[in-house]
Amino acid sequence: AATDEQATEILDSAFRRTLSTSSGPVMSKLSLDEADVLANGVIDTIKRNDFPPIVVTVVDRQANIVVQKRMDDVCHAAFPEFSYAKAYTCVTMGVSSRDFRDKYTATDDNAKIGQMNSMMAISGKMAAFPGGVLLRNGENEIVGAIGVSGAAGDEDEYVALTAAWESGLPLETTPKEHSCTTVKSP
Repeated sequence: AATDEQATEILDSAFRRTLSTSSGPVMSKLSLDEADVLANGVIDTIKRNDFPPIVVTVVDRQANIVVQKRMDDVCHAAFPEFSYAKAYTCVTMGVSSRDFRDKYTATDDNAKIGQMNSMMAISGKMAAFPGGVLLRNGENEIVGAIGVSGAAGDEDEYVALTAAWESGLPLETTPKEHSCTTVKSP
């Protein structure tokens, strides 16, 4: 975890890179230090809740990996790719990975489900399951995303949301609320 001095430096750095608006500072991009704070926040939340080990990927607004961390004892070799795919989906589609799935599956329309599957197959990088959280600044501009894989989908999404909310960074998340029913320590 970051010390108070490191956290202050990270927040000062974020403030220096913001634009002044009438509604307050607006984050323009994610730095390495900020992405690291988010990734560490995911891992801390996993540990607090005794969820299974995960891989977390934080991407910038162009879906480039800024930070990817793999916890000890992650059991599946595909989790790094899954966590990236969830974050990539958020940035490229402008929604959470859960919302991407729900957009195409809510009505059980086979044509829509086929369209979603085609997008995932063509890109080879998209994921239609919870665990990807979109990050926007105060002006509703995408600054990046967090993708988590290794626990249950709702748990993956919960830890990504919690990390963003507890980071102190001026970020808006999509989704705005979590759906996790297995939270042990908020």
